Amino acid sequence: MKRELILASQSPRRRELLERCHVPFRVEVADIDEVLNPDIPLEAAMEELAWRKAHTVFEKHPEAVVIGADTIVVLKRQILGKPKDVEEAKAMLTRLSGKTHQVMTGVCLLSADQRVCFCDVSDVEFYPVTAEEIDAYVATGEPLDKAGAYGIQGEGFFLAKKITGDFYSIMGFPVARVLRALKKFDF
Repeated sequence: MKRELILASQSPRRRELLERCHVPFRVEVADIDEVLNPDIPLEAAMEELAWRKAHTVFEKHPEAVVIGADTIVVLKRQILGKPKDVEEAKAMLTRLSGKTHQVMTGVCLLSADQRVCFCDVSDVEFYPVTAEEIDAYVATGEPLDKAGAYGIQGEGFFLAKKITGDFYSIMGFPVARVLRALKKFDF
């Protein structure tokens, strides 16, 4: 009998992407402090955060396979999280305009006998964006719950000039890599 698969994330995008894989799962949100460990490299800190999310849920369900994940946007070694308000969203988008930044998604799959953690990194180059374009985009409300103040899969599609890496990782869940990792857990 297959073990239960639990996604330890409240992200609707992760849920939607995992649903597309036709793998049965349920969602249980990990209630943790999402502060990154400043004493280790950023990629390792993202893996560690994903592990903490997975482990928190795994402790309640040790018979399951649990997936934890988190995504950040990084510009010149500075993390751009979710903006706290409209003004911060506009400031982030202004900073990203015409520049290349990284999107890092840490993932951890955890069971009683295995642990697979990785950090998927993609580069995203933005077109130069005018203040009017930023204002119009922010007015949609989309940037307010997204790391870096944009959703590449939504209204923010017009921002990206070039992507190097996994589009789905930029959305917050590197689906192909997760599916390959799930094979190690007999899914």
